[in-house]
Amino acid sequence: MNALSDPVRPPTPRPVLPFARYRVRFREHLPDGAPSLASPRTGYLGSAWRGTFGRALRKTVCVTRLPTCDPCVLLPSCPYPFLFESRTPPGAEKLTRYPHTPGPYVLEPADPRFDTGAGGGMLNLGVTLFGPANDHLPYVVHALEQAGRSGLTARRVRLEMMDVQAESPGGAAPENEATEGDAADDDASRTRNGGWTTIFEPGGRLSSAPVGHPAPPFPPPPAVRVRLLTPLRMRRQGRFVGAADFDFRAFAGHLLRRLSLLTYFFSGTPLETDFAGLLQRAESVPTTERALRWQDWTRHSSRQDADVPMGGAVGSFRLDRPGLDPFWPVLWLGQWTHV
Repeated sequence: MNALSDPVRPPTPRPVLPFARYRVRFREHLPDGAPSLASPRTGYLGSAWRGTFGRALRKTVCVTRLPTCDPCVLLPSCPYPFLFESRTPPGAEKLTRYPHTPGPYVLEPADPRFDTGAGGGMLNLGVTLFGPANDHLPYVVHALEQAGRSGLTARRVRLEMMDVQAESPGGAAPENEATEGDAADDDASRTRNGGWTTIFEPGGRLSSAPVGHPAPPFPPPPAVRVRLLTPLRMRRQGRFVGAADFDFRAFAGHLLRRLSLLTYFFSGTPLETDFAGLLQRAESVPTTERALRWQDWTRHSSRQDADVPMGGAVGSFRLDRPGLDPFWPVLWLGQWTHV
């Protein structure tokens, strides 16, 4: 029997990371003749959303008004540092040399649903909250509403929150496809996870949302195409990995590290596996049908008062069985955590 007909047993533990996905819908209020934020010339809105959300969240929850969080007596229980400036807790066995952990959320401003009707268009923001971050959903929703009112980008385009929707966990993957990177809120992702339910409208009460962990379907498909929708910035031996020298080992290493940290800090089941062995196996996994390119991109850092380069690889590549089998669980979960 060949590899495709053998019963498939996950060769590595499945990473467990409970999460919930939300879609926040806004209406733009644009001056006459002003371009929409969905216009291609506006560029990627990820850094704009993150900065505006962070400022609004701090203003929402901070009661001491100290310039920094570190000396604050409320630091251990405050939602702001937990969500936006996650600290490495005392006694942690990972990131011991670093003061911060990855944040327990992902923002997805890609693929906005835009309708060029009178009075402005509709703009969507996808939000994924991992594990205990969902306990702070009311603060997240309120901060995003205030962020929209304050205006986005240097043009300060004002956004009116229309509603917040939650995605039902579960569902099946689109045939022969798994996505990575900043996965857009597209038809494929809706196919993966059933439907959306409205849980909040301004002026109303916020309903609870389901928190789950969609398990990957087994066996893996014969092949998957991985799509990098936003620039993936990876270093190897001090140099950035571009389209020409892109390989699966570098990609798998970054993804495994991402999932290892998220499950360790925000899940009751840290990912424990033979990381060195997996990376060694990744060296022999070819990437075929590669359509990759380098995309330059910068974001403005208010703290540094400077533009920060964020360019990286975008595009797609294909992975075939049986080489992808041990990586299928992390590829599946990675489409929601990003890399």
